[in-house]
Amino acid sequence: MMKYVIAALVFVAVLAGLLLFVGNDATLLLTSNAEAGALAFPPIELTWQAVILMAAASVIGVIALWSILLWLYRLPRRLKSGVGMRKRNRAIDAMEEALIAGAEGDADRARKASAQVRKLAGSTDLGHIISATAAEASGDVEEAALHYEAMLDSPKTRPTGQRGIAQTKLATGDLPGAVEAAKEAFDSNPRARWAFDTLFKALVADFRWTEARDVLEKGRAAKHIGNDVLRRRRAVLLAAEADYWMDEGQHDKALEYAQSALKDAPDFAPAAAIAAHELTRQGGQKKAAKLLEEAYAQHPHPALTTAYLDLYPGESLDTQGKRIRRFADLAPNHRESQLLIAAHHLRAGKAVEAWSKLSPMVSGGDDGGTPTARLCLMAAEAERALGNERDARIWLERAATAPHELDWSDLDPEGPGFDYTAQDWRRLVFSYGDTGELEHPRAERQEGVRRPTPEPVLAVEESAAPVAKPAAVAAPAKIPVVKPDADLSDRLDKLLDGTPD
Repeated sequence: MMKYVIAALVFVAVLAGLLLFVGNDATLLLTSNAEAGALAFPPIELTWQAVILMAAASVIGVIALWSILLWLYRLPRRLKSGVGMRKRNRAIDAMEEALIAGAEGDADRARKASAQVRKLAGSTDLGHIISATAAEASGDVEEAALHYEAMLDSPKTRPTGQRGIAQTKLATGDLPGAVEAAKEAFDSNPRARWAFDTLFKALVADFRWTEARDVLEKGRAAKHIGNDVLRRRRAVLLAAEADYWMDEGQHDKALEYAQSALKDAPDFAPAAAIAAHELTRQGGQKKAAKLLEEAYAQHPHPALTTAYLDLYPGESLDTQGKRIRRFADLAPNHRESQLLIAAHHLRAGKAVEAWSKLSPMVSGGDDGGTPTARLCLMAAEAERALGNERDARIWLERAATAPHELDWSDLDPEGPGFDYTAQDWRRLVFSYGDTGELEHPRAERQEGVRRPTPEPVLAVEESAAPVAKPAAVAAPAKIPVVKPDADLSDRLDKLLDGTPD
């Protein structure tokens, strides 16, 4: 508005200056050379100021007339635009109402608001999008699917419709339908990240391991997935196929797939166990042992230890001890290696040596925290072997409330280490594939978990002598009884030195 005011003021100033410049003396005489007749007019004498004013008035009149005519010409459009603006605002309000109602779960209100959007917006595509979103938010999957289906008719909304259909079918368990919809979208546009994710999830959920591996390769080409995640996911898929062929009696295929899985993830314990099992069936214990050793060196895990010990059943404790020490030396400072040696000492009846391994860990717990149930159980076993039933009972009571380790160590020792179902492999694709953390599915389902509970032990009076220690434990005849709250490092020194309290 200000620019028009300034322009008017400038025009007036120029006009005034021009009038002052010409003054009142200058005149303009208008005459006619025509003979007497209709066109003849008497001479007219005008001042230049009057001429200038008349010219200015004429220009202003023309401008005013043109503005009025233009305003009249645009009036219908303005009226229509005003009505359209009000309609547009109402459509926006209806969209807001539909989305809010959907988020609140009010399906009826969301449906009515969506119908209002379709009526006011004047856009079929926008109406379907809002209606599908609101229906999906309110849990009306069937109505959402209808709107997504309708979007397939428009090239502009077809990808949105495909995405909605694929995700809806995946959520409702229609896995073949989800695969079909997502595959069509991914083939037409490999850059669509949602299509890759949905297609891969649907294939894995439908236990189609080979097709899922093919999609992983396409996802890497489209840069939808990093190399580390791809290798771990592919390792799980290959191991799942190996497990399938092993159950089918195709042992050569099982070994081939398991070894391929280890190429992608050398520390993936289930693949190592399957490969070791198949090699052992063929009499290749040495190859199986080397394979497990390589996996343990990469990532020490108690399941690898179990598989390693199962390679040579029935061997003597001395031979087993040498094998265990060689195995533990692959990762000498790792917690699992220390616990492996401690467990062997307990089996061999060497309670003092076992306690020397356990003491640093139970005194402050793992990383200075509370000792886990696994450690408490091993401490209780060591105390009982040392003849300290009272302290063994205390460790058992602590084990009952101590945190569990969901890494095979707290599972039922009689249960199979990797007795995976197809559903278990499906979970591992994402739990291990995306994070690299391996937890046993039976622990996730809380099946077969060994719940430590205090076992009944004989009451021991404070003045009573300690129970005689088994002869297999190489230690002094008199085992010192130390209160549970005593300093564990001092206690260990006394045990090793044979010094009583």
